[in-house]
Amino acid sequence: MTIPPPPSQPPTAGMPTPGPEPVAEWWRKSGPVIPPPPQPPTSGLPDTTVHTPIPIGAAPTTQAASMAAAAEAFWAPAGKLFAEQATAIASQVGEQIGQLLTETEAQRTARQQVEYEQLLAGQRARMDAALGAVGETAQERSARHRVEDILTPDRPAHRDDLVGLVDLLADRISETPEDRAARLEAARELDKQRARVREDAARAAAGETPAQRDLRHRQQRLADQREAKLRARRQHRKAARAAGPTDRFRRWCVLTAISAVGGYATGLVPLITPGGPYVGLLLAGAGWALDLHMRDWGRLRVSEVRRPGPLLILIATRIPVASGLAVATGLAPLLSSLPL
Repeated sequence: MTIPPPPSQPPTAGMPTPGPEPVAEWWRKSGPVIPPPPQPPTSGLPDTTVHTPIPIGAAPTTQAASMAAAAEAFWAPAGKLFAEQATAIASQVGEQIGQLLTETEAQRTARQQVEYEQLLAGQRARMDAALGAVGETAQERSARHRVEDILTPDRPAHRDDLVGLVDLLADRISETPEDRAARLEAARELDKQRARVREDAARAAAGETPAQRDLRHRQQRLADQREAKLRARRQHRKAARAAGPTDRFRRWCVLTAISAVGGYATGLVPLITPGGPYVGLLLAGAGWALDLHMRDWGRLRVSEVRRPGPLLILIATRIPVASGLAVATGLAPLLSSLPL
């Protein structure tokens, strides 16, 4: 079978007219122009294009940042903040150490007092402005200031920093028992005043009249005076005991013997002698309870009574004790042999 030779020219049906160059060259270079396929209509349909979010202020990049660059960008603000805080703390500690080394105690106390008063004045001014806006009168403001002066704590004795810690340790090391007792007493008195102010407010809200409040305050003052006198007597006795030892046992024996003689002279010893030692112990126990009550439950010792009037009262109140002891110990016959 014979194969016919290829045509010398390409088919040109439906093709554009070639340029001035030969047809063979155009056909080999460009080839036939095929129109693109028709696109489906997109009017009225939602946009399904995927958008990649980009941070505000960041330049759009075509490649994702590496992990090291992301970590560095994240920790950069934190590192800057830590550096600023460390600088501020070091500056504050250096300033406090400088104050501790160069500032005197008087200067430090004066500065702390001024700072505390300024703080309280600012707080009171803000409170006055807030309450004045809602209609607080001048009389109500004065009464509120009086209560605030009592309830407001005193200026802190020590600062809440390095200087305050050093001062506190120095005070505690050099504090004497008398200083500690005075400090605790002042704290108790302040707590008592604040508790009474709160009690006044609670009773006033419950309907207490001014006359009833004045009567209650008078009773409280009298109770405070009695408590102060009793505390002063106890402190005086404690100081007298610490001043120098006394022959307490000898004085106790002498005073008890005098009371026993008084019991025999009044007929108390002959009256309880037939009952035996048990009756004597019972009477001594009852008399001892009365004696302790008269001597502030033993805080005042028998040997510490000095003046004539208190001595006579002590001997008279201790007659039951001495009489019961004389009967219980079998010393009652010795009293009968005395030339009374």
